[in-house]
Amino acid sequence: MNKQEIAQGLSQFVMMAFIGPQNIETGFLTRHRIKKMTKEQIMGFSMETEKIINKLSHQLEQVADGNIPDDYECGTLFQYVFDKVTEALYKLLMGEEVDTQFNLKEAFDYHEPDLPEYIQLKLTNVVGKIAIIHSRILHYLDENNSRTSDLEQWLPAYLMVAVIIAIQFAQEIDPDDDSEMQAYLNS
Repeated sequence: MNKQEIAQGLSQFVMMAFIGPQNIETGFLTRHRIKKMTKEQIMGFSMETEKIINKLSHQLEQVADGNIPDDYECGTLFQYVFDKVTEALYKLLMGEEVDTQFNLKEAFDYHEPDLPEYIQLKLTNVVGKIAIIHSRILHYLDENNSRTSDLEQWLPAYLMVAVIIAIQFAQEIDPDDDSEMQAYLNS
């Protein structure tokens, strides 16, 4: 499969993040955006993020030395990109300075998103669903013999699924709702 075919094949996995009868294990997006972006804003943000993803993929290919990242490494990168895109977009939507940096080394070290704790908890609460989506994507890539040492062929499309899901997720965050944090503190 070429890059375009891989990207087209992976588009189905974005839909797994939306709540629906067929997505009981993976659905967490409601399609109810609290802080809406225009299509133009989404496209601009996506294009800038895609440049960052391509750069990360290139950096990883340089250090991978011909090795294919294993499931754990791929999952770590997928979650990292989801967290960082959510962080950057949340700041943008809240009118804050977007100082979010994507750093390949940071992805494999402990990192905590630069967000209020109750927003971080919202991220934490979807980690399991993100993990299932990422593992199903890897299964698809492996079934199609697309996960190869040519990371720039498949890794950007794989990580863009995390970007697209995070863009929707960030728009669905209600900055005035700390009910998850209150439930956590009261449990």
